[in-house]
Amino acid sequence: MMKSLRKYDTLLFFLFIMPWIIGFITFFLIPFGTSVFYSFTDAKLPGAVEYEFVGLSNFIHMIDDPIFMKSLLNTMYFVVFGVPIVTAGMLVLALLLNFNVRGIALFRTFYYLPTLVPIVATVIIWRLVFNSEFGILNAGLSLLGMAKTDWIGGEHTIKPVIILLQVWISGSGVLIFLAALKNVPMHLYEAADIDGASRLRRFFSITLPMISPSILFVIIIQTMYNFQMFTEALLLSKGGPNYAAYTFVYNIYKSAFTDLKFSMAMSQSIFLFALIALVTFVLMKLSNRFVYYEGEK
Repeated sequence: MMKSLRKYDTLLFFLFIMPWIIGFITFFLIPFGTSVFYSFTDAKLPGAVEYEFVGLSNFIHMIDDPIFMKSLLNTMYFVVFGVPIVTAGMLVLALLLNFNVRGIALFRTFYYLPTLVPIVATVIIWRLVFNSEFGILNAGLSLLGMAKTDWIGGEHTIKPVIILLQVWISGSGVLIFLAALKNVPMHLYEAADIDGASRLRRFFSITLPMISPSILFVIIIQTMYNFQMFTEALLLSKGGPNYAAYTFVYNIYKSAFTDLKFSMAMSQSIFLFALIALVTFVLMKLSNRFVYYEGEK
């Protein structure tokens, strides 16, 4: 009787997860396998019938390409500098929105609204704000008697503009941090007050450790997003000026649809997948040193 019940439960389990299995195989496993296959060929277009196997030639030429290295360095800039800045900005906004003051619900709504706007529309608005000729920011600077700045057209300003844009659309991360802050046990703060701990000491000794799992989650998600950044680079400056915002995924896009080097684009995609997997693995390994889980001993 128990054997039949277990077989029924197993059959029911696989029946319920079958849609996910079919979707995983159809939309991830098969495309991924196809990408790996084409990365070792000289195919020009997707589904090409005529192609030759070239081994590791695509990967060798990819590394030798100066534009590839430029796009990789730009992407690493957004990961190394952008992720900490954006994550810190999310945390600061969440701390401000955690205060119980009149009208705080309205402020929380305002901070989350940019997340609901499609990224394409947000980037277009951002272009209007930072336009060198008639942008709102330069208009404000002119009123203060300051010179206009070519924010989008400057090699040293385009990256900070993109990072600032990410802070602007960081409502989801702020919401995650806010939920984590709400779940910090109040008795810990009460005990700290009795011991005479300052606000700064309470933040580093109680708040940060208790929300560290959420910090890890946001860092990993933001890291993946920055590795795959595309829309901002394309719509803000088309990767310019002088390849200053030429991201890795933008280079993949150009290789596949402009240069018609489909196999090269697949090689770059596999490289990006391996890089993201490696960085995520390292973050998860290092998380044992700074992430605190309440259920652990």
